[in-house]
Amino acid sequence: MQLAASLTLQAGMGSVFVMIVSLIAIVLLITWLKINPVYAMLVGAIGAGIAFGIPLVNERVYDAAGQFVGLQHGVIQTVIQGFGATIGNIGIVILLGCTIGVILEHTGGALVLANSMLRMVGPRNASLAMMLSGYLVSIPVFSDTAIVIMAPVARTVSARSGVPLIATLGALNAGIMATHTIVPPTPGPLAAAGTLGVDLGQMIFLGMFVALAYGIVAWIWCSTYCAKKFPRAEVMEGIEPLPKGKLSAEDLVIKTDRRLPSAFMSFASLLVPILLICLNSFGTVGANPLIPANLHPLSGFIGHPIVALGIGVLVAFGLDPSVLSKEQIGKWFNKSVDTSAFIILATGTAGSYGFILRVSGVGEFMGQAIAATALPAVFIPFFVTLLLVLSNGSATVSLITGSAIMFPLLPYLGLSPVIVALALTAGASFFYHVNASHYWVVVKSANLSMKEGFFNVSGGTAIGSLGAMAAVFVLSLFV
Repeated sequence: MQLAASLTLQAGMGSVFVMIVSLIAIVLLITWLKINPVYAMLVGAIGAGIAFGIPLVNERVYDAAGQFVGLQHGVIQTVIQGFGATIGNIGIVILLGCTIGVILEHTGGALVLANSMLRMVGPRNASLAMMLSGYLVSIPVFSDTAIVIMAPVARTVSARSGVPLIATLGALNAGIMATHTIVPPTPGPLAAAGTLGVDLGQMIFLGMFVALAYGIVAWIWCSTYCAKKFPRAEVMEGIEPLPKGKLSAEDLVIKTDRRLPSAFMSFASLLVPILLICLNSFGTVGANPLIPANLHPLSGFIGHPIVALGIGVLVAFGLDPSVLSKEQIGKWFNKSVDTSAFIILATGTAGSYGFILRVSGVGEFMGQAIAATALPAVFIPFFVTLLLVLSNGSATVSLITGSAIMFPLLPYLGLSPVIVALALTAGASFFYHVNASHYWVVVKSANLSMKEGFFNVSGGTAIGSLGAMAAVFVLSLFV
């Protein structure tokens, strides 16, 4: 995420206190006073900015010799920066992802996808299927987009299988966060590998194993403890839960009188944009032998998430040609705008709050403090990004900042650079909470309560992060 230049403040323990108080205030506004999260995040961002000492208006900063150092933006300008940069990066992507999800749901494509998964793994393994789906989808696709596209499938699988929604959605998010945080070519791990000079092939290969550990332990958390605590399965019109007792393969099929689209077209509406994004993502890592050099600009264009998802929308139009009309397309577009509006606004205000914390310098202060402790070497990068992500809510920003902090320490750690990079990625999604845009995308994609969101998203990412770090520790004994 590229933001306009703004000086970072010098943080201290007082800044940590302000951060904690502002987080508590946001949670109380939402849960106790029932304030809409968009307003709660906005108020929290402005209040925290003032408390951190960000000036009320833009100020020019000079050093002791009177030389101009830079511009310190005012608190409102900083809030606007964070909001605009966040929405500018993923707002359209969320809208298009929601559009595909709406069409899948309204044409029955989500039912077809759910039927296919239930046939393959059975109802008892429904949440595992969602975790593995998220694990694969999120390698090329940004985490927020992957959730928006796949959430209707997780909801439909829950409604048919009777598996609690918290388990299917939580397992999906576990797989998505695993590869999004750990495996290149997603921006965070790619930046960490580049800063630390890690061989990209080695990072991808070992990262797949670390990400699998993340996904498995988070899936177990969501499908056991969370599922027992929140046992409600999704209820969807026209979808009957599976009968009790011994089931045949045909019993797993979601019965409906409506005409359903083909499995090929249902999967294509998801896989076509994913493959386009993936082809372009791996093409940016190095020379792509599958694409002639003169076609690289074209592949870069159609592989951009906005264009690729736009193509996915066009593919989704073919799910049920019999209902395709300008009136129906208009209804789908209107529904997708209604569905995505809150997600986009919540994402933007979370970006504002996260950027306020970033400008405050509190994340870097905590990261530098942990790096100076006597912790075993392999845990130092883990705790650096853990503290960074708790403060700014972005795995990508935490990895970029954390790798910059760790780079000068590499000669003194006695660790392979790839282990340092993987330890950074393991900590970079620990306990996603209200300052992370992804938290709100997951919560609102299935209308979860705040309590369900904390156990599902925050708890799942915390457990997954610890599982990933355990895998990194084992690897550090051999690599």
